[in-house]
Amino acid sequence: MTTTEPPRPRTPRSPGAVTDRFPAVRPPARPQPVDPPTVTLAATPRPATVPLVATPAAAPTSRVRGIDLARGLALLGMIAAHTLPLADGDQPTLAGRLVNGPAAALFGVLAGLSVALLTGRRRLEPGTGTARRHALRLVVRGLAIGTVGLALGQAALGSIDVILTYYGLLFMLAVPLVLLSTRALAGLGAALVVIAPVTGFLLRAQLPPGELLDPSFTFLLTDPAGLLTTLLFTGAYPVWHWLAYLCVGIAVGRLRLDSTKVAAALALGGAALAAIAAASSALLLEAAGELTQVLTAPGLAPEELAALFTEGPTGVTPTTSWWWLAVTLPHSSTPFDMARTIGTSLAVLGAMLLLDRLVARWADRTPGRILSAARAPLAAAGSMTLTFYVLHVVVTGLAPASDPWVLFLAQAVVALTAGILWQRRVGRGPLETGVATLVDAVVAAPPRSTDTAARPGVVSRLRSAIAVAALLVAVAAGAGVALAFPATSDAAATSAESDTADETSGPQDPGAVPDAPGAPDPAGAADTEDPAAGGDADTGDTGDAPEPGADDDPADAG
Repeated sequence: MTTTEPPRPRTPRSPGAVTDRFPAVRPPARPQPVDPPTVTLAATPRPATVPLVATPAAAPTSRVRGIDLARGLALLGMIAAHTLPLADGDQPTLAGRLVNGPAAALFGVLAGLSVALLTGRRRLEPGTGTARRHALRLVVRGLAIGTVGLALGQAALGSIDVILTYYGLLFMLAVPLVLLSTRALAGLGAALVVIAPVTGFLLRAQLPPGELLDPSFTFLLTDPAGLLTTLLFTGAYPVWHWLAYLCVGIAVGRLRLDSTKVAAALALGGAALAAIAAASSALLLEAAGELTQVLTAPGLAPEELAALFTEGPTGVTPTTSWWWLAVTLPHSSTPFDMARTIGTSLAVLGAMLLLDRLVARWADRTPGRILSAARAPLAAAGSMTLTFYVLHVVVTGLAPASDPWVLFLAQAVVALTAGILWQRRVGRGPLETGVATLVDAVVAAPPRSTDTAARPGVVSRLRSAIAVAALLVAVAAGAGVALAFPATSDAAATSAESDTADETSGPQDPGAVPDAPGAPDPAGAADTEDPAAGGDADTGDTGDAPEPGADDDPADAG
């Protein structure tokens, strides 16, 4: 006879539980939390987390000081280019070789990097609310910076070609670029290095000779079409060409800037690109014997040629010979010049990021503390470039007869000392704060939402292609305006006269031609150097969480 033991009643685990004659089923293991943002479902027996989107976890915002250091170096280079002699007779000085051209390009690349920081360092999804708000903020920022540039041009304080108006237009044209992937940006930048100089050359060949004028309110009112032509194609910083710098900067801004490998790749790759571009130009012009084609091109007097090879063109080259596109003269906006200066910009940025890593590794050692203290003033000045650039233009314009070295050292010392004091006691620079406040007042910063990550698919790629096509159509429309409404002499007579001194000035030996006119580092006119300010000098949005280890917009530290 078999005896069966009745089942034991289970002890209730919570109030209201009842005894069951069947063994209780063990509840499933509690799911592990996923990356935020999450939503808790309170109606389920156990709390569960459901991810909205798989994005990198938000990290505490930290400032990449290497970017500020690169800005600070560009600021000092700009001050040197505007105050120190860049040529000695028919040869460039050491200062001219170091700062003329590369400083301007560095600011162009850093402008693109700032756009990346302002938009969360990731591709934006076309059609989303976040993308629209970021686009409006970029447009408002560009208008604000451009207005400051027009005011400086109207004041006509000196012979400096003010870049801020060009910078403002670059920020507005960056709207479709932030919709592209990083690879697409890099490819478009590389294509523009070749396409923009060639198409710009063809367009300028169809335009009548015109006077290079600083963008100003007078220029805007008397000849708006001529102003558009100057900004896009014929000015000191032609935006159509400078879009290449912008694309490269946005692509770099999306990289892991806190990575030693990335910093080393930027430094070494940039140096290699600069060397290859310079060597290729020399091979084409000298080894192939085509330098004669440039030097004997009709339409240019010997004095003009000598000035071009000692001071560099003012933004673009003459159109008397196609071989002008093979030179690497500063501010010539040729394929070789742009490739060379993109390389030097990446090399400087990479070196400053490597210094960041070195300071971080030696943070608890005496050498690390010394390096950190030594870089602090330069980084502080680099975080307020808009403010210091405007001050630089005003001071240089009001003291044109001062000793060059005294004027340079005085401005450099003030920027370093005032920058560190202001940053420690106040925070963000005054003009940077003003621009940021204006942008926030017009368009509120987008929330840290999830629609900033682009959804892969045909529709997303089609929208990005449409955005780039719109950019190209806008540039083509500008070219049509340039051909239909060339700049008038009346506008030249009534506009700001800041470039008059440049046109009447020339090399000390007008008939001389440098020994190596195709070399990558000749001296250039001080008035063509890039003012530091621009896009990144004016603060950044923090609308989207940066990737782990990255910082917010370096100009937005306040």
